[in-house]
Amino acid sequence: MIEAALDFLWALEPAAYVSVFWFFFIFDLPRYTLSTLAVGFLCAFPRSLPKPDPHLPVSILLVGHNESDGLVRSVMSLREQTMLNLQIVVVDDGSSDGMAEVATNLRRRGLIDIVVSTGLRGGKAAGLNLGLQYCRHDLMVVADIDSSFDRDAVEHLVAPLLADPSVGAAAGNLGVRNTSASLLTRFQAIEYYNNISLGRQFTAMFGLLMIVSGAFGGYRRAAIRSVGGWDVGPGDDSNLTTKLRRSGWRIAFAPQAWALTDVPVAHGPLWRQRLRWNRSLVRNRLRKFRSVFNPFWAQFSLSDVIGTVNLLWFHIFLTFGFVIYIVHSFVKFGPMALLILIAVHIIATICELIEFVVAWIFVGRPSMWRLLLYIPGHGLYMGYYMRLNRLIAYVSELMHRRSYRDPFYPSKVRDAQEQF
Repeated sequence: MIEAALDFLWALEPAAYVSVFWFFFIFDLPRYTLSTLAVGFLCAFPRSLPKPDPHLPVSILLVGHNESDGLVRSVMSLREQTMLNLQIVVVDDGSSDGMAEVATNLRRRGLIDIVVSTGLRGGKAAGLNLGLQYCRHDLMVVADIDSSFDRDAVEHLVAPLLADPSVGAAAGNLGVRNTSASLLTRFQAIEYYNNISLGRQFTAMFGLLMIVSGAFGGYRRAAIRSVGGWDVGPGDDSNLTTKLRRSGWRIAFAPQAWALTDVPVAHGPLWRQRLRWNRSLVRNRLRKFRSVFNPFWAQFSLSDVIGTVNLLWFHIFLTFGFVIYIVHSFVKFGPMALLILIAVHIIATICELIEFVVAWIFVGRPSMWRLLLYIPGHGLYMGYYMRLNRLIAYVSELMHRRSYRDPFYPSKVRDAQEQF
């Protein structure tokens, strides 16, 4: 059978390869090739930004629920920054693990400036909006408590905001800190390099960056206030970014502003996390902010349309397109379809290897080379495991609006959400 399949592929005319591997040419080739070449060119000829004054005041906002274990490490990495005038504000969102006591002790030691403890869990967005009221400085950084930072991370993150007054937010670069914890964390580490270090740099080049991750992002406080702060619900970081874009603010990416975060180690937590993330894409892009496609809307922006279509194409359409491709291959080619799918995986693995090497050379970290051997497995992880998660998330959100019952937010908060 393998010999027959190889004879079949060898005998194809060049044009026929497009009909056999149409999914690769429509979805994978543009994603791998164009982004890799563009980012490689950009990084080979980098744009230098003025170095910020180390005494420039910057507010740091950390919001968490039951994150006492990671708070000390996060605060200590902030106190080692090259930016020396940092106001650190910590909001304890109704924790039950002693996080408020840990934060208070750090404040007594002079490592935290302000501690706010709600006593009752209100959710991430409520905590961010509350903490915003205590941030004194116009330049601010929002980060997850389970993140730690390179010593110059804040310096690089605020640089785009200082260089251009039209920039309302800057996305930091994210890497995986617990890479060696499991096979899944290794795959996620590769995923973060490809999707964030390369992917967001590519979209930022063309003014199409649609998200500043809540794990590490820089903002103008005035810009956040001008759009009413964070909205309640899954995807609060993409919500805020979209509101900023709709109000005319530009979004930048700071590839040298590195933060490291812990990712889920086991299948269950990872699966639930990605279901939440993927459902928020449908909820926010197809429901809440569908007005971006209205050319008669007063704030219509072609770049917002292109950026949204880019997200929908390489997430929702790609996911359903892959299901169609599998069905089409088995209907048209029978048992030989399995070998065709294997060939697609091999081709995609070669492209991903090239993409990974580009990321390693231009925006990588020294330890990144250890992940090279996991590239073939990562292709299966992204190609089947994550696409299955996306398929379930999209169908459940389109048909049943499952994001409105997500336990990530307290039930009282979910019940009060606007149903888009």
